[in-house]
Amino acid sequence: MTSYRLNIMIICLLIFLTINLIIYWFTRTRLIGRINSFNPSHINLTFNTQIVHSRSLSILDNNVVLVQLSESSQISTTTIILSDGFHHLDISLLDEIQNIEFYQAIDLASGTRSLKVNVLNQQHKSVENISVPLELVDCSHITYEYVTNRLGEVIFHYLPKHVKINIEAVCMKTKRHAFAEIDTLNYQNITLVLHYDEYDLSDEEYVAI
Repeated sequence: MTSYRLNIMIICLLIFLTINLIIYWFTRTRLIGRINSFNPSHINLTFNTQIVHSRSLSILDNNVVLVQLSESSQISTTTIILSDGFHHLDISLLDEIQNIEFYQAIDLASGTRSLKVNVLNQQHKSVENISVPLELVDCSHITYEYVTNRLGEVIFHYLPKHVKINIEAVCMKTKRHAFAEIDTLNYQNITLVLHYDEYDLSDEEYVAI
């Protein structure tokens, strides 16, 4: 076999594998859409099942059955209802003989509380483009981050109503920051003042409701 024919065969094989990979990527069973760290009580889940025809859907919420469906018409799109608080979801799609076609584990929180955060500099003027990450104290991987608008504000939605959260404001340009740990039950608005050191919540200069 000549070197030329061998090269042609290798190129054809690579093309074949690439095409099959593309087909697999666009037709594999997967969850469409994004689930955020903090969510409303009703979430719509949509699955792409163009080729693989799933026969049952199972969703466990904190190891308790939340959804159990066996009709294909209901599996492609389904709505789940979450209580207030933390949720660990195990989502499984099974075929006719109970083989797992799709599995995904998701940690998230759900609630109805909102929190408005105002970020000020030491002259008590609003600061734009400041990163404001928020996380659950007991589940630090449940986090979300916004950047302040021209009014120095961000608003977090769908927070659980009685959990402790950490909030931080960070200005990389000036190396200043602010930090607070609060309970969502007691706060709907909070003001953070950027400075070099962490502060005490009891100091009204730094925190306002």
